[in-house]
Amino acid sequence: MTLRDIDLKYVNGVLTTSKSIHTTGGLTVDGSFTIGGVTSTSSPPVPVPSDHGLLGWSYDPSFALSTLTPTLGTVYLSAVYIRQAVTISKLWFMLGTAATTPTSGQNWIGLVNSSGTILSTASLDAVVTSGNAPKSATLSAAQAVAAGTYWVALLFNAAAAPVIYKTAMPFTGFGVVNQSAATQRYATAGTSQTTLSSITMSSNAAGQSIWVAAS
Repeated sequence: MTLRDIDLKYVNGVLTTSKSIHTTGGLTVDGSFTIGGVTSTSSPPVPVPSDHGLLGWSYDPSFALSTLTPTLGTVYLSAVYIRQAVTISKLWFMLGTAATTPTSGQNWIGLVNSSGTILSTASLDAVVTSGNAPKSATLSAAQAVAAGTYWVALLFNAAAAPVIYKTAMPFTGFGVVNQSAATQRYATAGTSQTTLSSITMSSNAAGQSIWVAAS
């Protein structure tokens, strides 16, 4: 951050400037921060992913008040917004009723970037056999990612699908207001799938608001 000394005023422990501030790095605030007369604090008064030991999530998990029985073979996507460079090694979702007889090698969770590339995956064959708990799976290769939007992909195949948790949002379009197909927070990306492969994001359809997270 660069400022000329003449632009700064330091009075009674308060540093002020009437000029614009530009920074190419991070800005750490250990207290309140006032912009345009509006004061915020460095710690928001609501839970954030780091309070749960997570790097990002689709939303506060306490809002996952409804359930979805996913269509077998359909790829479901939920976005996570990563605000700084991190390394992601594990992905999460919430499982209600367990799957019945999961099809071997056809249940997956994966990390997807904005180009539709599957960055890494983890098998869910053994994960979906016991329900009613948050579930996580370790990626086959941890991913060092830059700040940006990423999606967690879920795919299930079994004699009977598991039940997973989502918000109580009644219509799929509500969660993707003013977003293009390629940037939708919640989407579906293909049917009759047995594995996760590269996704054409611009062809996605609006999907359910499934809770996911990354750590």
